[in-house]
Amino acid sequence: MITPKHLVKKIKGDYRLIVVSDIHGHLDRFKALLKKVRYIPEDYLIILGDFVEKGDQVIETIHFVEELAKRERVFVLMGNCEWALDALLTIPELANQIPGYLKRVSSNGCIREVYHRLHLDNGHETMLGIQKQIADYLHNEIAFISHLPVTLKLNSFLFVHAGIEKRKDYRNSSLSSLLEMKYFYNQGHLLDEVVIVGHMPTSNYFSDKICNDIIIDLDKKIICVDGGTGVKSISQLNALVIESKNGVIHYAQESVQPLPIHEVLYDVNPENQKQHKIAYPYFEVEVIQKGDQFSECYQKETNQYLKIKNEFLYTRHQQTYCLDDYTDYFIEAQKGEQVKVIGIYDQYAYVIHQGNVGWIKVDCIK
Repeated sequence: MITPKHLVKKIKGDYRLIVVSDIHGHLDRFKALLKKVRYIPEDYLIILGDFVEKGDQVIETIHFVEELAKRERVFVLMGNCEWALDALLTIPELANQIPGYLKRVSSNGCIREVYHRLHLDNGHETMLGIQKQIADYLHNEIAFISHLPVTLKLNSFLFVHAGIEKRKDYRNSSLSSLLEMKYFYNQGHLLDEVVIVGHMPTSNYFSDKICNDIIIDLDKKIICVDGGTGVKSISQLNALVIESKNGVIHYAQESVQPLPIHEVLYDVNPENQKQHKIAYPYFEVEVIQKGDQFSECYQKETNQYLKIKNEFLYTRHQQTYCLDDYTDYFIEAQKGEQVKVIGIYDQYAYVIHQGNVGWIKVDCIK
């Protein structure tokens, strides 16, 4: 069982510091991001946890992060996914939860990869036996993640995966708060330091639009980094860049979002519209009127009427739901501008244009 560890470090003089969170086994995206921010060993690099599970390159990501962590200026913190991975494979009482984990929690990840690699799906092994074999296979990886700290206090910053409780003695926050707290940005804290977190995708904090950019709120003394990689279909991997020169701190952000880019063929000027958004946890909707491309729907908890693309609607147990975060915004764009294409759905493309997610007719883009 993991015992929470807390680090305190001090940087003297000027520095450049890069913060990345919630990589979730997307090693190619992480490497591209490090290249984009021009990371060098002289920089400080902080990884805010959740670099495991959900992606297709989890074991490779652990090895890459472990190599980075050998550098003096690299600090890797634990997230709830590292904690869950360690617990699931080292606590015998949790062995019976492995099938449920594979079914409900992780569509990808190292547990699933090893489970199939060792042919443990043949039904010839007990749950305890499966747990032991996977743990033995991942012995070195578990040893690395089990010793990660949960907080890092560095100069005027406190880094933690999810959040801290409203108390000055932040180290006495519960482990569930440090690793799993929801909506920390809304709750706030009592410290003098700026608290920098991941865990909760930043788009969850926007009620009317899909936006994965870093939230920097120096009034609240909170910075939220998680761009939703591995969790949301529309996501990006973010890097917060902090530079201190002569005691003055500057913030910048970069991101990687590997989507195909298309050119707009002619001006598109939809009528004035109010933007609506479906987001966690309110995905249940009522279909008011079925349409050929979009259906008029109502979302009760947020009291919104909006048009949902038919491909985004599904029914389960006689209830209708929207598949994921969704907006009914129709893009305004000029000829020659570029859009990132999230997906093509019949006559419409779901795109990102100048930071806005929305819909545009397929015949409008090259």
